Amino acid sequence: MSEAIASKGVSNGTKWRVMICIFLFYFLGLGFTNQFFNVALGPMIADMGWDATQGAAISNAMFLGMIWFVFVAGFLLDKFSVKKMFVVEIFLVGILFALRGFATGFAFFYALMILYGVLSAFYIPTCVKLISLWFDGKQIALANGILTCGSPAGQLVANTVGFKLALAIGGWKVMYIVTGVLVLVVAVIAIFLVKDRKSEDAALESAILTKDDLSFAKNIKGVASTPGVWVYCLANGFFVGFVYAIMAFQNYVYQNDPGWGLDPTVSGTIPAFSNCVSMCCYVLVPLVFARLGIQKWWGVAAIFCAIGAITLVTAQWFAYSYVFACVAMATSGLLYGCCLPAPKVLLLQLPEVSGPRAGTAIGIYTTIERVCVVVFVAIIGPKVLAWDPSVPGMSPFVGKIQALMYIQPILLALALLINKKRYGNIFAHVAKREGTLAAQHEAQQQ
Repeated sequence: MSEAIASKGVSNGTKWRVMICIFLFYFLGLGFTNQFFNVALGPMIADMGWDATQGAAISNAMFLGMIWFVFVAGFLLDKFSVKKMFVVEIFLVGILFALRGFATGFAFFYALMILYGVLSAFYIPTCVKLISLWFDGKQIALANGILTCGSPAGQLVANTVGFKLALAIGGWKVMYIVTGVLVLVVAVIAIFLVKDRKSEDAALESAILTKDDLSFAKNIKGVASTPGVWVYCLANGFFVGFVYAIMAFQNYVYQNDPGWGLDPTVSGTIPAFSNCVSMCCYVLVPLVFARLGIQKWWGVAAIFCAIGAITLVTAQWFAYSYVFACVAMATSGLLYGCCLPAPKVLLLQLPEVSGPRAGTAIGIYTTIERVCVVVFVAIIGPKVLAWDPSVPGMSPFVGKIQALMYIQPILLALALLINKKRYGNIFAHVAKREGTLAAQHEAQQQ
């Protein structure tokens, strides 16, 4: 009989120290620096002398560099030291950020963005794998919420004061150097605070997997043969893919569409409302669900929240109203707290995935997400950047594209049907298996 996978237990102090490091990195890298790039895109294009095609290529470079490696990174995480990969990734990201401050031409900056995309392919699944190693089924939604809110927290700062800070310290190039140094500091901190942990010891236990199921080939086959994995991956791709793609040009539209005509120091305040509210909700929503004992309704709630959020963010592009846009973004941020992380949280809880195969599953998940981003940026970018401001329609064009996000709640509904047919009551199935694992683990200790 195959030996069941059972966690060896986790120190609260250890797992929260790991979370602190991940949060700081997400805040500086995925949040602040990535969004500062979007806020400063217009001035950067002007300073560097890029045309519309080059500007669109630079905006897409990170995502293009990422899609070729993220799947490989995912399954490597299930076999090698997660801590070592995490620390090395942070160091390299810090160096690439700092080098942007020394870029003098399109080719060098483009190469830096491609390389950053490659590193993103590794650090994003690494961070998700870390929380599945250290946080169990009762806390995985909360841990994912804290991890997720690191990005909007950084975006909030970039949107509200990022450009002002850059002007105060010498420009956008100096800002990149400063953030690069700060990321290197986080890397040093991670060396001391982050501990390593094997996949078979993951706190997020699987309801069906044994140690014999964790070979390289079985991980890929097991994840790839699970229908729910693909549905959740596509749902996330159509939602987060559009969010990232539109976010890349959101400030540019606010600044260049005459109907908006906002200054670079002001345009970021609109998405900042979403950043501020969603940052809180990514943590509060899983706490509320856990407190009320309604985690099994997460998928249903996510469907309705997604429909509401998409309707609001789409409508604000047609309204040309600063006040309405702020209200719409704040309200959508509230709803994002439930619907945006839902595919990832539900994916990680599938019995064929859980902690032991989280790296492989997130590799597929993030690959599809970034492929969607690349495609959507390629559709939106050249059109927006080459748009003649004297011709109306730039903002409504983005709104029509954003409406395609409605595909996400449709796919989430499909996932509910597939999981119901495949597992019956998945929560009862998991609870029964966890009881069996606990009994086996207790017998081994005697």
